[in-house]
Amino acid sequence: MSRRSARLQGVAKAAAVEDTLSNAIGDDEFRDVEEDEEEIEVVPKKKRRRVAKSTDPASEDQKIKRVRGRRGILSSLREFPLDLIAEIFGHLNPLDLLSLARTTKEIRGILMSRSSAFIWKESRSHVEGLPDLPRDLCEPQYANLCFSTHCHQCLATPVLTIIWSARLRLCKKCIEAHFGNSDRILDETKLELIPLEALVPSYQDFSRGWRRAQELFSIDIAAKLSEECEAFREDGNLQTSDPKYIAWFAQKKDEMEEINAHAGSCAEWALDRTMERKNELYDARRLRREAIVKRLTALGWGEEIPLHTREFSRHKLVKQPKELTDRIWKNIEAPLVEFLTDLKEKRLVAARAKLIRERRLFAAQVYDKFREALPPDAPYPPKVEVLLTEPFRAVIEDTPDGPDQKLTEESFAAAILSLPEFIADWVQRKETELVEIMQKDHPGSVAVDLHLATTFFACSTYDPEPLRFPTILVHRSTTVIRDSEWDFDSLQRTLREEAWNADGNVRLHQQAQRNARLVVEACGLDPDVATSTEMDEINPALECLNCGSEGDHYVMRWVQATYHICRDWNSRGGQSVLSPSWKCLNADKEPLLEAEERKELGRSHYSNPFMHCKVCGDIRKMRFFQLRHHLLTEHNISDPSFEHFTYALEVGPKDRFPHPIRLNLHLLEAENIHTDEEAVDEVGEFFF
Repeated sequence: MSRRSARLQGVAKAAAVEDTLSNAIGDDEFRDVEEDEEEIEVVPKKKRRRVAKSTDPASEDQKIKRVRGRRGILSSLREFPLDLIAEIFGHLNPLDLLSLARTTKEIRGILMSRSSAFIWKESRSHVEGLPDLPRDLCEPQYANLCFSTHCHQCLATPVLTIIWSARLRLCKKCIEAHFGNSDRILDETKLELIPLEALVPSYQDFSRGWRRAQELFSIDIAAKLSEECEAFREDGNLQTSDPKYIAWFAQKKDEMEEINAHAGSCAEWALDRTMERKNELYDARRLRREAIVKRLTALGWGEEIPLHTREFSRHKLVKQPKELTDRIWKNIEAPLVEFLTDLKEKRLVAARAKLIRERRLFAAQVYDKFREALPPDAPYPPKVEVLLTEPFRAVIEDTPDGPDQKLTEESFAAAILSLPEFIADWVQRKETELVEIMQKDHPGSVAVDLHLATTFFACSTYDPEPLRFPTILVHRSTTVIRDSEWDFDSLQRTLREEAWNADGNVRLHQQAQRNARLVVEACGLDPDVATSTEMDEINPALECLNCGSEGDHYVMRWVQATYHICRDWNSRGGQSVLSPSWKCLNADKEPLLEAEERKELGRSHYSNPFMHCKVCGDIRKMRFFQLRHHLLTEHNISDPSFEHFTYALEVGPKDRFPHPIRLNLHLLEAENIHTDEEAVDEVGEFFF
């Protein structure tokens, strides 16, 4: 290593040490210059080795041209008069004075002298609203507390947390090291609680939230006070009645109250200063944004910017609190134009997607209106598949955008005319698909087998409901949207349904098929021949022999019987599944069952499934409460029964009424006898 590089490293180390020491400004540094001069230690200069002078003219020119830049320029201040220096320094702000005091020893000697207090005071007067100098601090300490941005312990920067009552600016790490709650203070310093709360500076810590805020005390000051309290302790106990302690405590308390009062004023000043700075930054950003908007408007972006106020204002080139100059604008013009171009493209794409969603929803309404005119037993494709057909797609996507191009029902007139042919073809394709599903378990299945009373399908994987044909074509479980569909602009998300059997879950319901064979056989029919239509016409009531007992019959209609499960509960609370055993309800018990079903229907608020009126053949879908009103107003029927309505095609068996009923024949016969006796009494009283 050369001598010159070693010398430069030594200078750098010395400067770093001097800067570190100068950051911790103490009261003992603010003193007379004469005292500093007396303590200066004279260090003898080292002898430098002589080197022969060079006779090369080029080297002489190189030495002459070599300059040091601005280094050492402040050394010329020694030639200025002190009153002129004081006048110049007095116009600086306190933070600049602090920085200046850390440059050279000569300037530090000037500014740290007590005779220079008027310079600091003059500098402090330029700060509006700053409280006066407290008695416990000198001018440099006060300036360091108010304006420096470094931690007073570890010198970390930037640090904004000021504990005014402790006269410290600390980072989070140093706060945790030098401040603690009352339990920690009592444990580490042994200081009693009364002097702790009254004499030790505290800090409200909200780092864990307002509800979990805690008061932290200075450990160093608490330890110092604890040492002072040793003079007032006997056998480890603080003698609070000692007159000396009382006088000491009163003095310390007055000092702390004065410090707290000044700390409160400083906190208010700091808050006002922060708000003022925020307002300045806000105004600077606003002026810059307005200037940028003005220039972009001249480029033709005036109508686009208001549509993206939030994104535009948050752009890193816009939100800066710097004045917009021609040079800056030249550098940011191209990125901002590119940014607005991208925003415009995204806006147009989003507007187009929104328009398509609105058109799809309107087209779905048009299709729903068409479906309402179909016969109640006619299957139909889901809306998703209809809107994917070319006639509907062309109207939705190819119609030009614009306020004058709003779609109406007339816009879909040609598309509606194409629906009958599409529906017939769709039903034929789905029948073929269902036959293929049946052939996986029964290879000899044909299209006619779809109408058998023993043919049931399932779709959902959890608690599958047995569905007959053609209900399986229109049931809601066959078009449930998949969780994997995350494109919110897709047709599926817009209509909240998928194409029929899009997830491939449609399959034969094995349990319902086994139960249906037993049910059909119990009715005396051939399960390989009997159709669902024949069973509906008979509408038999069946009794589960495993779930009933003597005088207590568990009865249900044939469709509910297909998915009935017999459960046998044992003494331990467990259950086992039994194969159901069926018996047709005796004909003489049918009136009792129908009466109970009518009671259940009268008590029911069952209004979820759609129904059709069988009295007039109205094809409109109605809820149960709407059907009641229709039967009463149109047909003068106040007591609806099952002969008056039929369910819509998409309603599954679990949503159909009546549900299984438990008949207690002894109780019902007793009720009938009681009713007959009352009727005889009424008749006797009337005639006699």
